[in-house]
Formats: sequence, structure tokens, C-alpha cells
Amino acid sequence: MSSPLDRYRLIEHLFVPDSATAYWRGYDLTLDREVIIRTLVADDPRAAALREAARSSAMIEDRRLIRVLDVIDLPATESAPAMIAVINEWVQGQTLSSIMESRHWEPLDVDQAIGIVWEVAQALVRAHALRIRHGRLLPSSVVMTDAAEVRIIGMSIDAVLLGAPHEDLIRSDLDALGGLLYFLLTGKSPLFATMMQSPVNPSELPSAPRHGAHVEPASHIRADIPPAIDLLISRSMIEVKRPRGTSKLRSVEDFLTELTKIRDHVDPVAIARESKLLVYWGVRAVVAVALIAGLGLSVVAFRQLFIRPDVSTKSTVSFTLPAPSTSSVASAAALKILPMSSVTSFDPYGDDNGDGVADGIKGREREALAKFAFDANRKSSWKSQLYATADADAKGGVGLVLDLGTSQSISSVTVKFANSGTALRVGVADSIVSDPAQWQVLATAPAGKPRVTLRTPRAIAGRYILLWFPKLPPSSQQSDLHQVRVANVVVRGNPT
Repeated sequence: MSSPLDRYRLIEHLFVPDSATAYWRGYDLTLDREVIIRTLVADDPRAAALREAARSSAMIEDRRLIRVLDVIDLPATESAPAMIAVINEWVQGQTLSSIMESRHWEPLDVDQAIGIVWEVAQALVRAHALRIRHGRLLPSSVVMTDAAEVRIIGMSIDAVLLGAPHEDLIRSDLDALGGLLYFLLTGKSPLFATMMQSPVNPSELPSAPRHGAHVEPASHIRADIPPAIDLLISRSMIEVKRPRGTSKLRSVEDFLTELTKIRDHVDPVAIARESKLLVYWGVRAVVAVALIAGLGLSVVAFRQLFIRPDVSTKSTVSFTLPAPSTSSVASAAALKILPMSSVTSFDPYGDDNGDGVADGIKGREREALAKFAFDANRKSSWKSQLYATADADAKGGVGLVLDLGTSQSISSVTVKFANSGTALRVGVADSIVSDPAQWQVLATAPAGKPRVTLRTPRAIAGRYILLWFPKLPPSSQQSDLHQVRVANVVVRGNPT
């Protein structure tokens, strides 16, 4: 006796959440394509909800939401009960949980994390406008495809089959968006402990630290997270305590609006050439597709999206990070290394003479070592003093000032740290100004990388370059103290 499922060849079990449900990887023999097949025993109490979820999710026309292709009723046989089968398209790529695991849970750059979550939020806004929710959005629900696209799996269906954290699915999706942003920025999941397991990654994700009933703010894990992101996460997640005077967000559209405001004010992208995520598509990959036409896509092809629970796959994924402008950012090979006349330490908020007044532009910190920041000797470096706190004992940071001798056209600055990398802001000016915030920003970089190259969308002219370190990493020699150490700095641009 023929079956409606005969056109599909079952390749492997992906996940068996309970005795009535199974997830399969299959192959559509008629249309010559791979698919995902979810089956549920027809007399299961979830059957009606599954049919409705499959029907509604098939109505959404947004490429980011992986489509339902078919819903099939399978009659009972001598060996199996009657079942419902939901067929979804198959997507080549890696889930965010797999990507983060391959990076050993190293956080993404702020702009990268915002770009991914912004895409997810946009897709959910489209779905919510049709009264369709995901309900169980996890890092394993978001796929980065081989073509560097964001795709979302399990729309409505996974909440029915696997359960949702909240009865209100709007609240579930809002919680998930905040949790996803938190996870990508910290490498730790603030999502419900019972929700951490998934078909893709049956082991638990690293969990976020908690203080009593609340998840610790993301900035307590990673110092360079902007306050606006901390606030957005607290307003979207129930388990993150929000500041007094602020209210919880009510819709995913509200979340997208707030995230868009933050995204539009993110500093220029800092491209870290030694990052484990070698080359990545960035915040404006979708809205600026035309800009990447000449760059090409650098991807690592992965055959399977899902893996068996007993199979471990360790890989590094690569995506393309588009430059902010096709004409404004010259390649490193085309730029010249700009010679430096001198390097001085910069400690404007220090008080070396103890008179109770900040030293301003005369402030110096270990000035005798400043020359070692650009001598190209790997064994020498400029290092700050040791501080008890990351903010330099409440000074707000320390820095270095590079003097090019004359005004030059500056395109990039490469900084190599002698210990752990730290948050960095690069400014440019024609005269030394005591307030770091008054320098024209070339670019910023988050903490964590031992070597980072910061590029500007358009070359900036100036004689002086400020390397400002607002948060210092733990000292490599005394872990309870903080210190920044700079081994080498290279400035590139077009000599004037």
C-alpha cells in the first residue's frame, strides 16, 4: 500500500523529543531537494495545534523564515499509528549555537551581534503582524546559511512540539530576542534552563550568571557593552532586572525600533584580522547588498544543519564583512605606513602632583615606556600602571597619543597588545585635547582580541592619533589587578 510519504526518503533521525514526536532529515525524490520532516502521532493532544501552526506559518512570505512545504496525514499501519508529518525546506548552514560553540563561546563584536538580532527581529515583526509567533526561539533556531543569510527555523511548530517558556507567545518572542542578543554579546545564555537543550546541540549552552532571581546584566560580563544595549535587554527579558522608571517592552516591533536606534549609532566596524570568525558579514549586510557585489562571499560549506546527538562537529565558519563604502576604504596593500615622530602616554584624569586637579594634557603614565609601543620589538611594550578596577580606579581610562609630525590622511590603525586585548577607541585631531570625547572618532573595537585593525569609512586628516582605553583587562601577572600593555602600533594612510 502506497503512502503519501513515499516521495520522501528518510535519511536520519535528528531528534526524538518524546515517544510521540520525531525530527528527521529527508530527501524529496520528486523535487530533488533535502527537507526536514517532523512527525507527530495523530491522536496526540498537540495534533490540532500542530496543524494550525503549520498552516499559519506557511502563510508568511519572508525568506528569513524557513517555509512549511507540506502537511501530510499518514494512515496507521500494522507497525505504526496514524501520524501527521510536517515538511519544511532544508537550509545549508550553521546555527548560532553551533557557531558560538566552534568559537569556544567567544562573544561576537557588538556590531555583528546587533546585525544578526536585527534581522531576526525584522522577520518576527513581519510574522507578528499576521498574528503568527515563533514561541521557542533559541540560538539553535537561527541559521547562518552558506550564503551569509539569516534564516529562522521552527516558526510556531517548535513551540507546539517542544513547549514554550511563556503561555503568552509574544512575551516568549520578546524574551528570546533579548536573550539572543545577550548570548551573542557574552557567549552565555540567559534563557530558561529548561529551554537550553535543542535538536542541534543537546548539551547545555554556557549559562549566564545570576544574582538571586535575576540574570546579571550583560555589561557585568563584558565591560564594553553600551548602556543602551543593557537597557534594551532588561526591558525585553523578564529575568533581567530593569532600572527603576523604565517599562517592559510590549511588542517585537518596539524591540526592533529600539534596536534600530542603537544600530544606527554603532561606531564604524573594527575588523579584527585574528578573530576566530575570520571574515564576517556586518550590520548593514542586507541594507547595503550593492556594496558587497565586488567583494564576493567567503564561506565554508557545511553539509548538514542538524547533527545526531552522538556526533560532535567542530568547525570554524567564515562570512563576508562588507566595507562601509566601496570607494572609501582602500585595501591595506594600497595604503602606506605612516611614520610616527613620537608617542607619549596620555593620562588627562590623573593627578601626579597630588594637587587635587586633573593633569589634563600634561598627564603622563609610565611615559618612559611609551616609545616601546611602536618599536616593532615583540618583547617590549608600553604598559599602564596596575589598577584595582577596570576603569583605572574611576579615572575612566588611560591612553597613548601618536604624533605624525604633520597632518596626514589616516585610514587605519593596527594595535597589537602584549596581553589580552581591551576595549579601544581611536581618535584623530590636529591638536592634543585633554577630553578624549572631543577627539574625532576614527573607529572603536571591543575587548578581547590580541591584535585588531580599525578602519574608517573615509580617511580622516589629522596630526595626532589618540588610542584611548576606557576599560583595562586583567593583568597577565596579577589577575586581581588591571593593566593594558601595547606592543606595537601601525598607522596606514595616504601621506600628504
